[in-house]
Amino acid sequence: MKCSNCDTDYSDSNQTICEYCGSELVKDSKPQALRPTSKINQFLNETGLKDLYQKIKKSLKE
Repeated sequence: MKCSNCDTDYSDSNQTICEYCGSELVKDSKPQALRPTSKINQFLNETGLKDLYQKIKKSLKE
């Protein structure tokens, strides 16, 4: 499953708080409406910096 705030995968289905961003994990069967992407997130996605950041964060966990 994924956090609705930061899209980080989490494996424990009983988890109630995202360990990365601290937001509450909501388990509802309804799909959430897409939030408009902020300018900074749009920039990070377009330049590939967000993927690079996720890879670095993943490698630090290992």
